Amino acid sequence: MTPRRPALLTGTFVATSLIAVAAFGMAFVSGYLFGRSDVTSAGGPLSVLDRLAPPTASATEATVLDGDEQRRFLVFWEAWKVVELDFYNQPGIDHQKMIYGAIKGMVDAVGDPYTVYQTPVQREVSDTDLRGSFDGVGIQVDVKDNRLTVVAPIDESPAALAGIRPGDVVVQVDGASIAGKTLNDTVSLIRGQRGTQVTLTIARPEVPDPLTFTLTRAEIKVDSVRTRLLDGGVGYMRISTFAANTGPETVTALKKLLEQAPSGIIIDLRANPGGYLHSSVDVASQFMEAGSVVLYQVDGNGERKTYKAEAGGVATTAKIAVLVNKGSASASEILAGALRDSGRAILIGEKTFGKGTVQNVHQLSDTSGLRVTTAQWLTPSEAPIQGAGLLPDIAVAEAPGAPAPQAILVPGAAPVPDPQLDAAVRHVLGQ
Repeated sequence: MTPRRPALLTGTFVATSLIAVAAFGMAFVSGYLFGRSDVTSAGGPLSVLDRLAPPTASATEATVLDGDEQRRFLVFWEAWKVVELDFYNQPGIDHQKMIYGAIKGMVDAVGDPYTVYQTPVQREVSDTDLRGSFDGVGIQVDVKDNRLTVVAPIDESPAALAGIRPGDVVVQVDGASIAGKTLNDTVSLIRGQRGTQVTLTIARPEVPDPLTFTLTRAEIKVDSVRTRLLDGGVGYMRISTFAANTGPETVTALKKLLEQAPSGIIIDLRANPGGYLHSSVDVASQFMEAGSVVLYQVDGNGERKTYKAEAGGVATTAKIAVLVNKGSASASEILAGALRDSGRAILIGEKTFGKGTVQNVHQLSDTSGLRVTTAQWLTPSEAPIQGAGLLPDIAVAEAPGAPAPQAILVPGAAPVPDPQLDAAVRHVLGQ
């Protein structure tokens, strides 16, 4: 059995979730070895069929592929051997790269942007996103309408400090177009060792000309939950991502906030790209009565799994408002939808991103990774989110030049107009 990680909901490169059957990955490698040993030595001009002999199926292959599938797979070995026999630069052939490319092409052919294969290096890069720190510029991205779209900059990252915003579209990296590149490939270009620089060319919907940002990569540390007491005694909780420990962090932060007897709590999910499913359920459980439905998960066969709030929530009676915007995605949408549908909160701000599918993450035998979309999720009112997003109960547009959410947490910072936050404060205070 290959190690299997928890379900991941983020549509950003996090996890972001990958999979094919691990046994098939092993069969692929086994077949490659058989194919290599079966190549004939060509003594003269031969047809493709003369030069090729079908590879012998290994025991693992035979277990995974039936006879008809093995016959269809023969064309792969025909192409493989033609390259091995005819390619002019034999020493330049990288067989491992060919294997990774073949698997990647197979997975991409599924046609789902969230079902992806990652080489060991790519998988390590993506895994670091939810561990709490990594090297990069600090943007969460996703493919939307065939464009690499910024879901959210990470709080206090080089990207956030430079002014990159949710909804920005990356069109070039270091002056080279990324058209036709996959999400994984592009993120690998943007990531890099701390202290090095990368230049991003950004298209912003309301700006006619492209914007250029030269960013110095840094160690990105993610504190997923932070709180403070706002003027008027309103509690403010910023959740920047749903990492592995966001649930326990929420409990600790809430208890400290509740000691100050806030009149209500604003949960800020703006520019939160999502994360782990279990973390969103853990956080929802702190605000909802035990047994309340948090979400429904529906697989391709129509089978439904219900996730419910756990007992022991520490803020089940507090008055709540939830801030959302176009950068609120995936696990953020789960929490927002659960709190609204259960009657615990209203949503204030802008329409959310609309990422409503679940991926499982598998690490394969060579530490490469495979994420496969296994289901979609529905809010407690059975509303799908994929491609639709959540509409706010109180629509408030972001003001031009509005501060990033993390600016609210800076003690003594000069006040900057934030109409979305102001609307949430008024709601909590009953105004």
